[in-house]
Amino acid sequence: MVKLICFVKRNPALSVDEFHRHWREDHARVIVDTPDFAEHIVRYEQNHRLPRDYDRPDDPDFDGVAIQWFDSPAAFLAMISSDGYRDRVAPDEAALLDGDGLAWMLTETEEAVIPGPEARGGELCKVHTLIRRRSDLTIDAFHRHWREVHGPLFRDTPALARHVVRYEQNHRVEGELRELGSGDFDGVAIQWLRSPDDLVAMATEPAYAEKIAPDNGRFLEDFSRTWLLTGPEEVVIG
Repeated sequence: MVKLICFVKRNPALSVDEFHRHWREDHARVIVDTPDFAEHIVRYEQNHRLPRDYDRPDDPDFDGVAIQWFDSPAAFLAMISSDGYRDRVAPDEAALLDGDGLAWMLTETEEAVIPGPEARGGELCKVHTLIRRRSDLTIDAFHRHWREVHGPLFRDTPALARHVVRYEQNHRVEGELRELGSGDFDGVAIQWLRSPDDLVAMATEPAYAEKIAPDNGRFLEDFSRTWLLTGPEEVVIG
């Protein structure tokens, strides 16, 4: 199974409220009502940026994160090659999105560092982080460090893990499929939190400065991480 993860940016002709309404109502309906497009998707969810996140001084200039699961790379390629995509979905995307402002990639199936409960429920929020490896690291060295060192370091530090309901890593696929994505990002980390206040609490824990911040520098490019705070996922398919 593979995943498409896309950090979406609204068409500048739309206000924030117009974008979220169109994405949630109109665009979701277009996808569901286009069978030869939707039949290739195992699951499709929208993650809408929280209103309070727009007040950040370090605005990442995205409005949400779309995630789609596919049984195989061939299913993804069939979806984007379908008549339904060309005739119905793509025109609506053009009205909804700033096509030049998207950041997307295909990833492997998510790897749960902190699995969390099956039924998470409640008014959770999520932090989606685009990450890029240090330029002096090979792709294999980056994925190995993220998977075997960084993830366990976070999971096994109680002062940090206690703030997180679920934490997963999404590693970018390699080979020819990597070239289909945009930019030079190498993966997406996603954390579920009980509230935005938990994000602040986690980031200001002494253990974060002592353990996580130094390790970030060992495998991530400085100033390369872009994160977005969203509400809980809204499932359109699946």
